[in-house]
Amino acid sequence: MFYLGIDVSKSSSRYVMLDNEGEKLTQPFSLLNDKDSFAKLLLKIEKLNINAKNILAGIEATGIWWENLYSFLTDNGFKVIVLNPYQTNKFREALRFKAKTDDIDAYVIAGLLRSNEYAENFVPEDNIQSLREFTKLRYEFIKNKAGYERQAISLLSLIFPEYAKTAIKNPFAVASMAILKQYPTAKHLSLAKPKDIEKIVRSIKGNNFNINEINHLIETAKNSIYSGRAKTARGLNLSMILAQIKSLNDSISTLDDQIKDILDNDKNDNSLSYNLSTIPGVGQKTIAAVLSAIGSDAKTFSSSKKFIGYIGFFPQIYESGETRRDNLISNRGPKYLRWAFYISAVACLRHNNELRTVYYKKLSQGKSSKQALICVAKKLALIMFSIIKSGKPYDPNRVFVCS
Repeated sequence: MFYLGIDVSKSSSRYVMLDNEGEKLTQPFSLLNDKDSFAKLLLKIEKLNINAKNILAGIEATGIWWENLYSFLTDNGFKVIVLNPYQTNKFREALRFKAKTDDIDAYVIAGLLRSNEYAENFVPEDNIQSLREFTKLRYEFIKNKAGYERQAISLLSLIFPEYAKTAIKNPFAVASMAILKQYPTAKHLSLAKPKDIEKIVRSIKGNNFNINEINHLIETAKNSIYSGRAKTARGLNLSMILAQIKSLNDSISTLDDQIKDILDNDKNDNSLSYNLSTIPGVGQKTIAAVLSAIGSDAKTFSSSKKFIGYIGFFPQIYESGETRRDNLISNRGPKYLRWAFYISAVACLRHNNELRTVYYKKLSQGKSSKQALICVAKKLALIMFSIIKSGKPYDPNRVFVCS
């Protein structure tokens, strides 16, 4: 067997080939990351009279640069191992390499493969990769949207402090946003005519504004304590912030539709998506987040304990001499996955009798509400991991037999 270590960067990659004895077959060489250079790599290997089936290639999962080269090599019959950078760093330390160069990195990767002490990273199939892309972007959009909503509430509390007493008490409802886009401050609203606002809301499907509410809104604006300072600038700012929120809402809705399409295509009796959806309180967004991280078979994690560690659902313990700090939940792992479990745990308190029991049991043991909720999220993660591994739907009698 021969071992090909590849250190990938944005524009080029460095290659080292070792034989079974750990000797270099050629001097390390670099190639650009383009189609012609990928073809040159095949020619170099062909000149060595080595069959692709006898080569084990290794590549670090750093950034996004590795994926195209990985796909090219696997399409051409190579067995490619994707390695976690943490592994290669530890192996470099074991070899006592103090320097860090492209040559050394490629050599370390090849040496790690030869040692057979590596752990292969999870490379998802296409539909799982699509779920991962959609889910991660959706999380970022929701986080950005929450930031814009905080800004909007803060600004609105200055330019129309009494808004919460009117029909636009939820400023992010479709009709409210449409009104505020045209009349963003109390000063603007105080000059509006009821028929103009009525025209705006009548064009929106499902609105429940009536003429009395519209009159009350205008009258409240006329009596507002807002001084009118910088009303044009502040009004424009609010309009632009609301436009960003609307744009994000539209994008999130599009991503939701894409996620639904992928999961619905797989949803039939005894399918993975169906089995996971049998857990009361678990929706498609949580299922998508879990599958994007764990895959359709969970083979990337040898145990549920390792999956929990990957999520970051474990306490960080700090003790030094007489110093003791409260154990805080680890920030390790994908934020979008922890967030999905946390949101789903909240839903489970309403819809899942067994997990609601877990929540109140933890409260009775002295845990805070948030700590108890994290316990529910952790239990939910274990349940979903078990379902993926077993291929069976949710069965509380089996899951909670020892609880």
